[in-house]
Formats: sequence, C-alpha cells, structure tokens
Amino acid sequence: MAAPEQNLAFPLTAYLAPVGTAMPAIDAIPADFDPAWEVLGTDGDKDYDDTGVVVSQTETVFDLIPAGSTTVKKRFRTGESNGAVKLNLIDVSPDAWAKVLNDAQIETIAPTMGVAGEKRFKLTRGPKVAQFAVLLRGVSAVDNDLNLQFEYPKAFVSVNGDSTFNKGVATALPTEIQPIVVTDDDEPVCSQQTHAAS
Repeated sequence: MAAPEQNLAFPLTAYLAPVGTAMPAIDAIPADFDPAWEVLGTDGDKDYDDTGVVVSQTETVFDLIPAGSTTVKKRFRTGESNGAVKLNLIDVSPDAWAKVLNDAQIETIAPTMGVAGEKRFKLTRGPKVAQFAVLLRGVSAVDNDLNLQFEYPKAFVSVNGDSTFNKGVATALPTEIQPIVVTDDDEPVCSQQTHAAS
C-alpha cells in the first residue's frame, strides 16, 4: 500500500523574478522556467537552514459582542497576511545577499596588478522597498511525485533581523517575503498538481 500522500515533510524552494513575469506551469521543470526566474540561494532549498520555509496564514478579526450579550454574535475579518513567508538563507555569497537586501546593486572590482578583486554592495536600503514575483515550489499533497506551488505575483523580499558569524553556527540571513495585493490579479494562490498532463 502506498504511503499517505496528504502528509508532507518536504522543503519548499523559492524563486524570484521581476514583477509581471508569468508563473511557471504547475508541471514545468525548473530548467524550463522563464530565464527571468532565479532560484533563491545558489543551491535552492539546500541553502535554507533546517527550520525550513515557514508560510504564515494569519488574520486580524473583530468580534461583535452586542451590549445585550456576553457572547460573540458575529465576526469580521479586518486584515490577513495572505501567506507571508520566512526562511533563513544560509547562502551569504554576495549575489544572494544583495538580492534579499533590497536587490542591492553589486559593484564588481576586477583584480589587477596590486589590486584584489572584490564584489561589494551597500548595506543601506533607502526608503523604497524592492518588489518581486515569488514562486515557492514543493511536493503535492495529492500525489507526492507531483508539484505544489505558492504563487505571489507581487511581494516584498527583505532581510529583517540578525546574522551571527560564529564557529559551529551557519551564518543565516533572516529573509521575509510579504505578499502585496493591489488588484485581484495580485492575489497569492496555492496550487497542488493532481495528475500529469494527458
């Protein structure tokens, strides 16, 4: 008998692209993604610490308790997170770090006689927060040989927190992905593949 498919214990891999980039089809393999999609971390989910990728679905509600009652009569939703994401990126290479640091511009200095080569970027981000299209790809809970994906047409991606440089501790960039919903087309979506294409 096959193992239960509905129980998952697999990581997600994050991909970033410019806002407006089409989402890959649910059955597309990463090699066939639009080249605008870049995996977050040189080795994808192998560059996230073992806390994994945390997808939050929080809400703010208002409970109406009328003057003539002590119990809730109706509940209103006044806010929701739309699937905010957190992960600890342990790829601290200049390219990965600059990407999550507001898509910072990297200055590359080529080595010359008496001058060492280097890559550098500013740590200050300024008032404008970079936007990306974000894809999280994982394993379907319908069929574990197929795909699950979270699609965020617009999202902020940023480092927010402390990074520790110490022996025996992987240095991590605490990375947050916050969806933005301006129009109905920006609504985040979770898709789980149920069958291969016929």
